[in-house]
Amino acid sequence: MNIGSTYALNGKIETEAMSVVMAQIAPKSAHTMEDVEFNTNQILSYMDKAAAGFPGYDLFMCPECGFHGFAPGDWPRLALTLDSEPINKVRAKCKELGVWGIFNPLVRENDGQFVKNMAILVNDKGEIVHKYVNMNPWLPDECTVPGTECKVVDGPKGSKIGIIICADGDYPEIWREAAVNGANVICRVSHYMAPYDEAWEITNKAGAYCNQTYVLGCNSVGIDECYTYFGNSMAVNPDGTVFARAPKGIPWLMKVDVYPGIVDKMRTQPGAYNFIWQYKHRGASCPDQNGAGRGVSDYNAYTK
Repeated sequence: MNIGSTYALNGKIETEAMSVVMAQIAPKSAHTMEDVEFNTNQILSYMDKAAAGFPGYDLFMCPECGFHGFAPGDWPRLALTLDSEPINKVRAKCKELGVWGIFNPLVRENDGQFVKNMAILVNDKGEIVHKYVNMNPWLPDECTVPGTECKVVDGPKGSKIGIIICADGDYPEIWREAAVNGANVICRVSHYMAPYDEAWEITNKAGAYCNQTYVLGCNSVGIDECYTYFGNSMAVNPDGTVFARAPKGIPWLMKVDVYPGIVDKMRTQPGAYNFIWQYKHRGASCPDQNGAGRGVSDYNAYTK
């Protein structure tokens, strides 16, 4: 990990490396269940390719809309349940390969009237261990129910994983929410389109730097009825530097290694630019604060 002199880290750090494969794929815009099946088989194929090319990797990331593409008019009709065949297939593949996986189906739960844009984390036993519903659906085209929380879950190799979806990353508060909840790796799955190429990179870098965490942004490619998806999947260090990226415009498999224990260590120390520590200990350098700082949030933005 290249952190240069940005952070002050003292003492011995022991951490495992988590190997992540991001699949930059082109999902088909689904208008029928046959299209959903096509996309599901594509995901499974990329998981097999990842296992062949990067044996022993820990986590597979699939971009947003990997099962459905972007055809909102058909989402209510084609939404999946968490026990549907496409979901069961990727769960079985995780168990077969012994890897974790992040997937993003459009889901209808409990016979609800509306669809949820949901990311799921599947462990290496094929169990769904985490569900996240997009808190900030993209307006005006994403007609889904907004989620209400951004929980963090233990993943492989000491990782504490927060998942956000596409337009979520355009809102600073979602990054901070995940980080304050303990995420040392934030995984952003996206179907992010042109002309927002620069916004994609700016927000990923800012999310990492301002919240002292790894950011893994997995984006799609291709052209559908409306939009062009540019790819540029990337891995960002906690100091905001991109240390790996996939090309624009073409399918790609990219493997990166991250070290979650380094992030955890940063957050225990009051060094320069250790933002999450400082967020919780504002003014700690002032003698009146006894080295602890003000331990409450006074930001109106987070109380209104």
